Amino acid sequence: MELNNLALLFALSTLVNLWLQCMCQHESIPYENVENICETCICRQAHGTGNNRQFYDILNCTMKGFKHILARWPAQFGNNSKGDHVIIVASFSGNAIDVLQQLPSTNATLYFSCRHCSIKRLQVPTFMDVPNINTLDLAWNEIESDELVPDVFRGPYHTTNYEPIALYELDLSHNNLQSLDRHIFEHTPNLTRLNLSFNPFKVLDNPTSLALASATSLQSLDLSYAGIKTIPNLIFENLTSLKYLNLAGNEFTRLPDSFYLIGRNLLYLNLANNLFSNFNEQSFLGLKVLTHLNISYMPVLKSIENNTFSRLETLTYLECSHNPNLKKFDLDSLMHCGNLTYLDLSFCNINTLALNMDLSVLEPNNKNYDVSPRPWIELKVFNIKGNHWMCDCELFQTLEYIIGKDYQDVVDQDVRCEAPYVLSGARLSNLTSAQICALQIPKKYRVVDEDPPRFRRKHYVILTVVTATVVVILGLIIGFIVVCIRRRLKREDFGVEPIRYTSVRSSNLSAFSHGHANANNGI
Repeated sequence: MELNNLALLFALSTLVNLWLQCMCQHESIPYENVENICETCICRQAHGTGNNRQFYDILNCTMKGFKHILARWPAQFGNNSKGDHVIIVASFSGNAIDVLQQLPSTNATLYFSCRHCSIKRLQVPTFMDVPNINTLDLAWNEIESDELVPDVFRGPYHTTNYEPIALYELDLSHNNLQSLDRHIFEHTPNLTRLNLSFNPFKVLDNPTSLALASATSLQSLDLSYAGIKTIPNLIFENLTSLKYLNLAGNEFTRLPDSFYLIGRNLLYLNLANNLFSNFNEQSFLGLKVLTHLNISYMPVLKSIENNTFSRLETLTYLECSHNPNLKKFDLDSLMHCGNLTYLDLSFCNINTLALNMDLSVLEPNNKNYDVSPRPWIELKVFNIKGNHWMCDCELFQTLEYIIGKDYQDVVDQDVRCEAPYVLSGARLSNLTSAQICALQIPKKYRVVDEDPPRFRRKHYVILTVVTATVVVILGLIIGFIVVCIRRRLKREDFGVEPIRYTSVRSSNLSAFSHGHANANNGI
């Protein structure tokens, strides 16, 4: 009885599997015509060189005006009589594909790209017939959170469940994702590289955190320009294999307390264009094997305090450029990074570099002359242009210590002194510590323009003041004389009878009154 039940169950599962495979292409939705496809697209085959036994079938359908993908691969794709491993590399980027349909079946390893296609919907299951898909690039589309469900990534149905797909790298950058389904990666256990940059997450909510924490094989995670301010501890507790982390372009003001949990494997950290105001001894604790660090383009970064880099002994690449408010940079703590090969301090607000040591012992004439090797013997790039350099003895002694006497070959020709005034505009590459340390620079000096405007010249200013004073005084004198003369004339009057004025009406009334009186007297 049990055998019959098992047989029935197996038959049913087989029928379900066959039905799913038959329905996989969803014939109601049209596909692009495969006939003569290699005349429309570019079809090419290539073979690996040397010990590389891989065989590549390349299909390039970029910008062909397609609205759908192909119903099947070209007949010659995925087959190799020599038995070499076959890889299909297919690109449909730059087309107007509103719905990404289920990919045509193949057991070959697949690298699939569909960038800039205006994809809004994903047909479920999209990758069931390509179980060996290795790389999937869906960047620069219009995919929203509701469309990205776990069943999109489910593999072929086998007996009682769906097999996982072999997806290794997934690029979903530049889409409209605000959250992730907590089970989104349940069918992709091998996912190693994930790019979610330029999606409007703003906050990594609980489902998103659980989804990322479930991808325990991740070695590379890109969350740049996602509008986030922090990362929940749950993610760092599970992603202990992470080697590459990009958090650029977000709103971080400090690193999460649990950041040290990924420090045993993290090699690359990008924090550029965030809102850090300073870094200190606690900032990078636990990052034991970090080799690349980017802390550039930070608008409010003001200081890098003492011992900031003292624990990063494996650091080889440090980019700290375009920080317009950065004035303090701790160079001392970098002395422990003996393998440093790249250091970029360009376009900041730094005016000097100093070390907490007596650099005079490095001069051959000093009785305590130190012949110890330079701290960064592997340094290839040292970029310090775009700063406001105070060219004093300490700066040049520091340059010669960390780079060597031939620092002119490393320092850019555009790097110039801004102070003191006597060296303003001089190229650092043309100066040496011996010249600067022997130079007597007055503590106080007067700035005199070579050819100031005429109105600013001293004798013209004095002449203008004198002339204005004379004119004012003469005006006062003349005014005083006129007032005195008028008063004198008014007082003496020179025998002239003052003129009396009367109104016409008053005169007429007076005449009338006189005439009326005379008439009465005649009577």
